[in-house]
Amino acid sequence: ARSPLDQQGQPLPARNVSTAPADFIELALNTGCRKSELLSLKWEHVDFSTRLLRLEETKSGDWQTVPINEAARQVLKRRLAFRATLCPSSPYVFFHEKNRPGAKLGDRIQNLRRSFARACVQVGITNFTIHDLRHTFASWLVMNGTTLFEVSKLLRHSSVTMTEIYAHLAPDQLHDAVGKLRFTAQFQHSD
Repeated sequence: ARSPLDQQGQPLPARNVSTAPADFIELALNTGCRKSELLSLKWEHVDFSTRLLRLEETKSGDWQTVPINEAARQVLKRRLAFRATLCPSSPYVFFHEKNRPGAKLGDRIQNLRRSFARACVQVGITNFTIHDLRHTFASWLVMNGTTLFEVSKLLRHSSVTMTEIYAHLAPDQLHDAVGKLRFTAQFQHSD
């Protein structure tokens, strides 16, 4: 992986490189959470024993839970260890790693737009937003055979209709579904 660069194109010293953008991207791709849900996530709402995130800032305004897979669990464990060494009193999973104008060490990160854009430039990705991470999560699920109903539940959509935009990614599932059907009808004709 390439190191982030300063304004003169030189690699930044490791102490100046934030781990938040990479961890945020990996967690978003493995949970399908919205940007605001992850940036407002507090440690008290991360349950390693049940492998669930309890989201308080959701689009619907209701508390909702999100299952976490092993990759997401590893990201959260890294964040927790990082917090323990840098700012153990911060309640947030994604927090400022140093004092800066308008934010103190441990304060909640409000936005990752610039660092996300920089990361995309570094790896040569164009026309991609933070919300596209959520679409990628859903697309990967559908392409791996997850039903639209299950994807709808994981994205916490109010109806499966909202999830149908991903249906084109699984045309083989329809063939597989009818291929499993083995109904035969034999008609006997009497003359």
